[in-house]
Amino acid sequence: MEVKTVTGAEEVINFGELTEARQIDDGRVAAASAALQPLWDALSVSAREAALFKLEVVQEVLTGYRDGHPDLARPGEPRHPFGSHSGVSETARANAMAAHLASEFEVDRTRQRKLAQGGKAGSSPSSSSIRGWVQNWRRDGLVGLIDGRALKPRKEWAQIDEAYREVAETLARTFDGDRSAVNIAELDRRITVALKQSGVEYKQPAKRIKSQYLSWLMFTRGATTRTQKTRSLRNTSGYEHYPAMRPGQVVAIDATRADCLVRDVGTGEVFSVEVLTAIDVATRVVLALRVVPKSADAVDAALLLYDVCRPFSMLVEGTSVSDWRWCGLPGQVSLMTTADGKTDVLPDYTTLQGEHAIPSVLPDAVRSDHGSNFMSAHFQDTLASLGIDFLPTRGGRPTDNPHIERFHETLQRAWQQIPGYKGRNTGERGAKVDTEALLTANELEQHLRRFVSLDYHRTEHAGLRVPGEPKARFTPLEMWDMLTELTGCIDVPQRADMVFDFLPIHWAVISHGGIKCKNLIFDAECLDEYRNGRKGRFREKDAAAPFYRDPHDLSRLWFRDPETNEVNEVPWKGAGLTHAPMTDALVDAAWKVAKNRGGKKMISREWSQHLIAEELIELTTHAENFDEPARIRAARLRRQQSRRDINEAVDAQSRTPLSPHPTTTETLSTSPIDFDAPWGRLTLDYANEKQ
Repeated sequence: MEVKTVTGAEEVINFGELTEARQIDDGRVAAASAALQPLWDALSVSAREAALFKLEVVQEVLTGYRDGHPDLARPGEPRHPFGSHSGVSETARANAMAAHLASEFEVDRTRQRKLAQGGKAGSSPSSSSIRGWVQNWRRDGLVGLIDGRALKPRKEWAQIDEAYREVAETLARTFDGDRSAVNIAELDRRITVALKQSGVEYKQPAKRIKSQYLSWLMFTRGATTRTQKTRSLRNTSGYEHYPAMRPGQVVAIDATRADCLVRDVGTGEVFSVEVLTAIDVATRVVLALRVVPKSADAVDAALLLYDVCRPFSMLVEGTSVSDWRWCGLPGQVSLMTTADGKTDVLPDYTTLQGEHAIPSVLPDAVRSDHGSNFMSAHFQDTLASLGIDFLPTRGGRPTDNPHIERFHETLQRAWQQIPGYKGRNTGERGAKVDTEALLTANELEQHLRRFVSLDYHRTEHAGLRVPGEPKARFTPLEMWDMLTELTGCIDVPQRADMVFDFLPIHWAVISHGGIKCKNLIFDAECLDEYRNGRKGRFREKDAAAPFYRDPHDLSRLWFRDPETNEVNEVPWKGAGLTHAPMTDALVDAAWKVAKNRGGKKMISREWSQHLIAEELIELTTHAENFDEPARIRAARLRRQQSRRDINEAVDAQSRTPLSPHPTTTETLSTSPIDFDAPWGRLTLDYANEKQ
């Protein structure tokens, strides 16, 4: 019989050379592989469609025809550069096919419908995936293109009693990283006890299948508590990329080591710092940026989120450039309509003069890595109180958070503009870097914020595209304005004392002598009406009252008066004895030494106050007595930042009287907005409405 190959060559072969003749179709012999047919029949419809899609891609890359033969050419085939006859390398053809599939993927109606319904639509194949398909097809034919997951044998768990499986799955879910894992025998015992206590009748499963089932169940939870913790977050995290389509939908945050040195204001010592950044995924706008001591802790992360929720602006007048300043609540960032009805997008790129806005937003979700600061209970509680979803990346996968990682590369332009640049590694470091006139940490933060406002936000971003305009390029602020015009105003209702909502809460009983926190005594006149209070006034189980505690500055606590809703300072009684920075680490170290020195005298509050103050002075004056001198510098910097943030809020609060019990309605429906007025507080009601 006469056959034609995929290259168009005609050959004459014997009928018996065919693998297996199934039938005669329209006068032609249809051949099928005996090895493929049973496997193919057992596949699901979706698995078959996926394999045939890959086959079309492979055939078009290699031959130029999706059906693999010139006689079966579809309209427009062959297309350049596909097919071996094109003279283009196979790698280049795979790259071209990946680009073509990506463009088809963006306009696919089925995918858009899934996204609109809140589902996951996957991603288009990369060029490396396509090259892998070609290799698999050459090695195994169509079998090599079948998804391996569709070929895995299924366990016959159905023969295990349904009641047993329900209890087993319920108990397995309790292993979320907070509980120690148990062996299979103990898990089986707990299941049996639970079934007997509930009075449910069930059939005891066979030992072998039961052991396999429980082993599989615990395997899905994770072999270690850390793995179990990660997998327990999968219901609330994004393990697949999806397009953020509006400002605030996803905000990516991360910390990176600054590639330049700074000097300590007090001692002149040279040291390194870290930079915390929050970037909006949809628009690439930098919403917040902080320079912090290494390594950033949970409070640093929470205060970065505080910066995300409040609006900033930067003013350029002549050669004078202000720092990011706390501004009022604008109706829109910079989108304005002229008298003739045309849209005018600011800022004016012909000049740097004028106001530069940094918008605020309450994110729908925050994406970060598994750093201890982001996984901490305080940061997680802060997100939960604001109704913000947490999307942790996979361990060891920095590409899961690509937007913030790419911005770290952009910061190289900023690092190299200032003295103290030390390169990315020791091989790039100059011998006299630490002898230059270095910036302080505060000056470095100002420099980076100016870079963001005057350079980065005004530079066209290659990652910002608009469908239908592949050659158009937009700056981050332009994209923010365009999307804001579609989604409406998304500014955060605010109050002057919002910073306290991002600090940890310390519960303490207000006694005649004040309150106790970290073995220190705090007191103020604002507590007089609440001393020796009744049980249940602030919480049901005891008479304790809530105080805001800043771990970066323990020289004072803060108490919100329930009658006036005003936040009042409650200072440490020994604050006048020392000017040493008081972070958690330093106070704990001073307390241990003072306790050993004081002996029985530590029973006296007055004596303990003096001893702790003396030890704080000793630790900060003679750093060699402390096992980590770097903490002394970090403590000074953290206290400086803490006082700047809180004093700013206290100053605004003193200029703007607070209503006793503000509501969302009061915040949003007051008189016309004053752009220069202090901003208000983000109410929990608003966060709940957002959910």
